[in-house]
Amino acid sequence: MPEALHSEFFIEQLKRTGPFSMDSDHVHDSYEIYYLLAGERNYYINNLVYSLRKGDLLFINKNELHRTTAKGTARHERILINFEEVFLQKMMAQVTLHFPFMTTQSMLLRPDAHEQGVIENILNSMQKEQAEHRAQHNLYLQTLLLQLFIEMGRIQELQREAIAPENNEKQIKVYEIIDYLQTHYGDKLTLAQLSESFYISSTYLCRLFKQTTGFTIIEYLNYIRIQKAQQQLRESNAKVTQIAEDTDFDSIAHFGRVFKQIAKRSPLQYRKQNR
Repeated sequence: MPEALHSEFFIEQLKRTGPFSMDSDHVHDSYEIYYLLAGERNYYINNLVYSLRKGDLLFINKNELHRTTAKGTARHERILINFEEVFLQKMMAQVTLHFPFMTTQSMLLRPDAHEQGVIENILNSMQKEQAEHRAQHNLYLQTLLLQLFIEMGRIQELQREAIAPENNEKQIKVYEIIDYLQTHYGDKLTLAQLSESFYISSTYLCRLFKQTTGFTIIEYLNYIRIQKAQQQLRESNAKVTQIAEDTDFDSIAHFGRVFKQIAKRSPLQYRKQNR
């Protein structure tokens, strides 16, 4: 999905007939809406695992670590919307509405048959407009996104309680490990220490974490550290060397390499673009 990362707004429909799991880590500065047209999927967002079925709509806030993997039948079809903060600001500048889900970590909606029809009509109109690129293209896409937001807000209001993430015994253990990583990301962490803290072997710990989240422990820990570094780059004047030390990277070169791999730009470029 390379185009999505270089456009203020992007929508894509994709059908897969065989098993598919994302093999790369996924985080970006834009918002994402994932709508499942057919099949089943597991969706990992930060420390939560959601089980999606046909008609489910998932809102993913920006800078949230996420990945989808196969579940149940191999075939699935989805529509993905990716839009940047600037596109959202242009749209919201023209209205005074407030959408509570924009301030949450993530949100899973389960529309009924009628609501699914309304959502799919809006998504189809978005795809048609993106393909035709007619006069007032961006403005029309913004009005369609606003319609989608209003529908999502109505569904959220009617849902008596949020759809809970998966919560079996193994996932609860992994949630505990993730909470620990998020608290101690600045410490010198080792597999042996984690294994001792959670009373499981390091081999089983690595396998359990990978199977449950789709990430290795090192991958996940690096994402947490880079997110904390991004926050410091945006909100402070601390030197890059100090930020690298605060997030427990063993050298400025290692920090720069991991930062660029995840953020697709250098720390100084990120600071310049987000101040």
